Amino acid sequence: MSDETLAQQHHHYHPLRISRVVEETADARSFVVEIPEDLREVFRYEAGQFLTFKVPYDGGELLRCYSLASSPDCEHEHKVTVKRIEDGRASNWLNDNVREGDTVQVLPPAGRFTLRPGDGPVMLFAGGSGITPVIAIVKTLLVAGSRPVRLVYANRDADSVIFASELAGLAAKHPERLSIVHSLDDRDGFLTAERVKQHVAAHADADFYLCGPGVFMEIVEDGIEAAGIPRERVFKEVFVSLEDDQPTEEDLVRAAEADAGAAGCETLVVTVDGATHELVYAEGKTVLQTAREAGVQPPFSCEDGYCSCCMAKLVEGEVKMRKNDCLTQRDLDDGWVLTCQSVPQTRTVKIDWDAS
Repeated sequence: MSDETLAQQHHHYHPLRISRVVEETADARSFVVEIPEDLREVFRYEAGQFLTFKVPYDGGELLRCYSLASSPDCEHEHKVTVKRIEDGRASNWLNDNVREGDTVQVLPPAGRFTLRPGDGPVMLFAGGSGITPVIAIVKTLLVAGSRPVRLVYANRDADSVIFASELAGLAAKHPERLSIVHSLDDRDGFLTAERVKQHVAAHADADFYLCGPGVFMEIVEDGIEAAGIPRERVFKEVFVSLEDDQPTEEDLVRAAEADAGAAGCETLVVTVDGATHELVYAEGKTVLQTAREAGVQPPFSCEDGYCSCCMAKLVEGEVKMRKNDCLTQRDLDDGWVLTCQSVPQTRTVKIDWDAS
């Protein structure tokens, strides 16, 4: 498969068969998707990445990202885990309706929450279903190197612990390298920044990986910051419920600032799937909105600035992002932008999705 064809395949949904469904807890299921031989290269992934599902709902479609809980370094399957969210349209539909043998529409792997090179210890914090990309990274660490690994995993109670037996098995198999601390709300109280700081204190030379819902992440980040850990050694993935997430005041201010400069843009030139399109820009629109309304079909998923599916290279001009929860400073310096959040700021802006 040529590089151009491979890039195009990454931009499109593929019908994949569910080969296995696993009941993880009372409110979480894992779905193993079968990858045909001709799509093996397209669906190659790194531990910590996710798949995006197109879910039918109420006559339309919902797009949702679900992390791969499997590791490409020691498993030969693509397994995502979906926890029910109260009133969550996609999570409940998948848990209620998808069975072994069903076909689902899936976008190839994406995501920036992946293991960075290094030989020092690694400490991971997971909250609830935030364990899904974290356990994949843990499994990769244990088979690919000798780095010490410590996991702090927070849940409501013992029955809510996803992958409980798998985690116990990993700890028993690698007692000299893997230690796991379960923080249970009903037993230990809610995890606090002070307790996080205490966990971190003995591992201040580690790299830190965090994943979970927003409030959990704020607490963990506060504790890590209080422990004096440099930001460049902290990597995070925020799990957002799109059904319930509301923009913060900070989000609204950033959006207003970005939109204020948009009036000067006249032409948006985008390249996707080997074709270049010159589009008329309308004030207040993002790059992604403009492209989609013109009939162009670039890759995207959450449209909320955290999944990176829509990232593309800024070839010419300037944009302002309303929000960015996934691109690093190095990504930004290299010219990558999130098109779902990017508002053009110059007369002409050129964007290349094929570069990704």
